[in-house]
Amino acid sequence: MNRRVLWAANVRTKPLEDRLAAARVGGFTHMSLFPIDWRSWRNAGATARDMRARISDAGIRVLAVDPFVQWVPDFAMPAGYPADYRGFIDFAEADILRIAEESGAEAINCVEGLGAPHPQAALIEAFGAFADRAATHGLRVTFEFMPISSVPALRDGWAIVSGADRANAGLCFDTWHYFRSGADDALLRTIPGAKIFEVQLADALRALQAPTLSEDLLRFRRLPGEGELDIAGVAAILKAIGAWTSVGPEVFADAMDARDALDAGRACAESLRRFA
Repeated sequence: MNRRVLWAANVRTKPLEDRLAAARVGGFTHMSLFPIDWRSWRNAGATARDMRARISDAGIRVLAVDPFVQWVPDFAMPAGYPADYRGFIDFAEADILRIAEESGAEAINCVEGLGAPHPQAALIEAFGAFADRAATHGLRVTFEFMPISSVPALRDGWAIVSGADRANAGLCFDTWHYFRSGADDALLRTIPGAKIFEVQLADALRALQAPTLSEDLLRFRRLPGEGELDIAGVAAILKAIGAWTSVGPEVFADAMDARDALDAGRACAESLRRFA
């Protein structure tokens, strides 16, 4: 494991200093940022230079700006899209590239976040073209399949990444998405581990804990090893194919929000040690 990543979901309610404290106490090397985090901190008066210095002084690096939604062909914000969600995805390509540059991020994570249907060929073309533009900024790009999207499963996400066939483009593999979309271990074993750039670990109960899959995703994930999903089994496959290089928990959960920063950092680190 080259990178131990504290994904932003684990500390989504915390200010930057608390996130850095959580990363330090947990021994993480990298963290991710939501684009809305960076915008909010900038709007509150923090300069990019100051935030970069604080992150660097903490001994942490920014791995990824996550998510980026507006890479899809002919993106349009849906009419009546909830304001709370709109702010999370309302970032054009220029905004995302600027945030990556200001924060010193290494990568941008792409998702199809609205469930809008697109021809697969069009998604492959758009993702590859964005990867090319990101490469001119020295950035890697990842694609994350999600069961709430129009690219719901590993097979669909791998078709986009392999179809684009760019050296700086790979998969972001989220265990919650993998199991909720119907785990395909046979397929996973065939994917070159070097093309799975990031692994996000999250557990859950098998039965949904909310009326919708989206709400379950955002409120009731569990730390890896604290649910009923076969995290150990999929971790073994990822290790066997050489994909266990950049790994960290990503737990969107009310229960995680309720922890203080240091407790969250320690709990995330302990959950990662179970599978390291």
